[in-house]
Amino acid sequence: MSLRGHHKTVSTHEQMISFLVVRLGETRLALPADGVRGVLTPSEAGTGDSITALGTTYRHVDLAGLLMLSADFSTGDTRAVLYSNGQSHGAVQVEQVFGLTEVEPAQCVHLPAQFRGDERTWFSGMILH
Repeated sequence: MSLRGHHKTVSTHEQMISFLVVRLGETRLALPADGVRGVLTPSEAGTGDSITALGTTYRHVDLAGLLMLSADFSTGDTRAVLYSNGQSHGAVQVEQVFGLTEVEPAQCVHLPAQFRGDERTWFSGMILH
């Protein structure tokens, strides 16, 4: 309510950011959804150093290693998340995908210093979920 007695409506939906929530080991992470280009099963992703989907090549990024997390990619829930910022493209292997969630920008944190490659431009930040 304002000083003059009028109600002021603020739309919080416009201020929300969408994230794809995934799991690596015991840690749940949220990746900005605007960069997600697809989620593949291991058989769809194939083997090798990269994944080619719809004419775009996504190089594998060891997110578990960069975050020093123990992960088991032999389960039936393992997926490859294809991610792009439009200029660089990467495939992140995760143990499980939970789905989309929306959060306020204040809940986002910057990437840790061990991220030194193209992935610094893929993600403006992450949230711990």
